[in-house]
Amino acid sequence: MRKKMISLMMIVAMGTVMISGATVVKADSDEKETVKLAVWSSGAADNFQKGADEFNKRQDKINFVVEMQSGDYSQYLGAKVASNDLPDMFFLNPYTQVQQFAATDRIVDLSEEGFTTKIYDSVKDACSYDGKIYAYPMNLEMLGVYYNQELFEKAGITEVPKTFSQMKEVCEKLQASGITPFAATYKETWTLNHLFSCLQGAAVGDYESWVADMNAGKGSFRNDNSSLEFEFMDMMKENSGGNYMDADSTSGFNAFASGEAAMIVTGEFSLLNAQSINPDLQVGLFGVPLTENEEDAKLDVDVGICIAVNQNTPHLDAVREVLNYLSDNTDENGWMHYSADSMGAAPPAMDFTMSTEYQYFKDYKNYMSNNQTRPWVYSQLVSGAGDMIGPVIQGYFAGTTDMDTTLDQLDSKFSELLE
Repeated sequence: MRKKMISLMMIVAMGTVMISGATVVKADSDEKETVKLAVWSSGAADNFQKGADEFNKRQDKINFVVEMQSGDYSQYLGAKVASNDLPDMFFLNPYTQVQQFAATDRIVDLSEEGFTTKIYDSVKDACSYDGKIYAYPMNLEMLGVYYNQELFEKAGITEVPKTFSQMKEVCEKLQASGITPFAATYKETWTLNHLFSCLQGAAVGDYESWVADMNAGKGSFRNDNSSLEFEFMDMMKENSGGNYMDADSTSGFNAFASGEAAMIVTGEFSLLNAQSINPDLQVGLFGVPLTENEEDAKLDVDVGICIAVNQNTPHLDAVREVLNYLSDNTDENGWMHYSADSMGAAPPAMDFTMSTEYQYFKDYKNYMSNNQTRPWVYSQLVSGAGDMIGPVIQGYFAGTTDMDTTLDQLDSKFSELLE
């Protein structure tokens, strides 16, 4: 499907801009032109705001505003689409959500923007549709097992586990030392969606064929290694302390940062609060070891956030300036300084060097350089899959469903999405 860029016709004499039949009053020349970026709620809110403030200090033409949406972000987007009132720029999930907005002419074709020559080739599928790039892949996020190096050392653990049996031995050593192995985050469903994505990616092996079959209505969440996935989840339940279903992401992240637990299965964003809780926290990272094959213990790395541009924005030129600022990996004091250069920050999807390279970041680079990564399989499934998977897996963690019931529910609810 071919897209058409919105053409902005400036009517100088009237001081107006005509957009989709509506008349919008243009700001006087001595006022800043406001560009809004809508983002979902996260621990990076303060860093995003600092990055926006830096941009605004540098010039007097554009007022860059970051709007944090504290409620359900999917509902927010749905309401904005229904009212045809999307902000100038907004966060989207990679793959299916970008494709959905591009297919319905909601977002601008960005194929000719400068960032397209800097991003890794491997991330372009996450922000493309019909052979064109429709969003800026702002960062990469890494799902895996984050571990407290000091607590591992205290328990006599000298090597990270690469197989499931080694993972169980690590838990036993930690328990014997009086250390809770896992920080729980199971009160929230999105954390369990991330966990199951890691497990499913390792379990199915050929994830590309599995995703294609699922989206074509020919696949199943059930596979030859399903029992291993549930054994892994059982191990986590047994090693997450008491009342683990009462712990949400914030309490889990804080528990890990304060040294109350040795490991947490999540993304780098879980470390954002560590700077204030324990700035000396020593954290390493390894891939989830589901099977007895060490090669299966890959790190799950994928585009975490895509930034799209509203097809009907009246501020397209100003948006382009903001986009150039966001994607400048040479600006030592710009957006990436605030959004990507600290503990817990997600690296951009292009070459980037942190001023302080934490151990988990070094581990991430080793996985990348050794080609020991895979994408987040859930994000390549049809839109809505992530919102569906988490609640079903939460039922298993809460003990209300067994393995067979859980798998049946996953298949049934996914079929409903396809319908």
